[in-house]
Amino acid sequence: MKKLTRRPVRFKGITVGLDVHKSFIEYVILDRRGDEECGGRIESSREGASELLGIVRRRKAQYVLEAGGSSLWVFDLLSDHAGREQVHVAQPHRIRPIANSLEKNDANDAWWLAYLQFEGRLPEAWMPESEIRHLRIATREHRSAVDRRSDLIRRFKSHLTQEGRKINGKNFHSKDARRQAADLARTLPGTRGLALASLLRRIECLDQEIDVWRDEIARRCESFPEVKVMQDAIPGVGPQTAAVLFAELGAPSRYRSAKAYACATGLVPGLRESGGRKMRTGMSRAGSRHARWALTRAVVACARCKRGPGVSVTRWVNRRLRHKTKKPVYVAAGRKLAEGIWRLFALGEEFDLVRAFPGGKVSSKVA
Repeated sequence: MKKLTRRPVRFKGITVGLDVHKSFIEYVILDRRGDEECGGRIESSREGASELLGIVRRRKAQYVLEAGGSSLWVFDLLSDHAGREQVHVAQPHRIRPIANSLEKNDANDAWWLAYLQFEGRLPEAWMPESEIRHLRIATREHRSAVDRRSDLIRRFKSHLTQEGRKINGKNFHSKDARRQAADLARTLPGTRGLALASLLRRIECLDQEIDVWRDEIARRCESFPEVKVMQDAIPGVGPQTAAVLFAELGAPSRYRSAKAYACATGLVPGLRESGGRKMRTGMSRAGSRHARWALTRAVVACARCKRGPGVSVTRWVNRRLRHKTKKPVYVAAGRKLAEGIWRLFALGEEFDLVRAFPGGKVSSKVA
């Protein structure tokens, strides 16, 4: 039998629905009975927000908006004005019927947001605040810089392949590999050498940027001991992936179950049933894509382990790769790691490799 996770409580005041865009904000105000009182459009600026607060005046009000980059400053401004408890943020993925409506417009979007909150049925999203928001910014900028550097390295190696050259050694970031790269950039003639020199300069600039963000992440993580616990207890989870998971999803104990925490990552399969026929779908992708990246990177890190707990994860993955493709197997392994993280914080259980990845001999040595 299914139960409501929280009983809706009727708010004794007005409800303001906001459809926030870069250039304007559409608003609708519902009175205490849920009837539309007024609506309109204001400029997407602090002056426009002040105009809306003037319309609300000193009445008791709750505000509803959809999660997104354009709405972050609105969330902060309203939280300071009305209090965090009176500002509600909708999860975009779970209100898709509004986006798919045949009568979709900005006014209707704002009205539906206000109505769902008035009825107590709004699927709320978690908004990071204060220090954890700064950690999220740092982790996302770090990942962006790493991705850009990886793309430049691929382009550098592609140029060498077209010339029939290569750098000895697998690690491009070693001193010997960088010395070889610099020598090749100087010796190859024409535009090829010019392109290599340009790529190498940009790679070195990104090296410095990555070091800056890495130091910033380490400094921010000092305020969150959970990151260190996650790093030490979960195989394949390093300092950066642990910081990403905590910054994107917050404290695991705030979720009601291991399945709920895994669902927040999007690494869960869907199920469609109609007329007695059942069909499994791919992963939902409903959660944070950065959290999905961190968990799959943890599985990849385990695959590189030669000893330690990560070897058990690798053996479990390799056994399933005999019958399945890589992507669903890595997704399943990442989901198991996510459930282990929840159990670690919510129940105080140590990560059980035998339970999560059965069938292999567990190595007690630390990787």
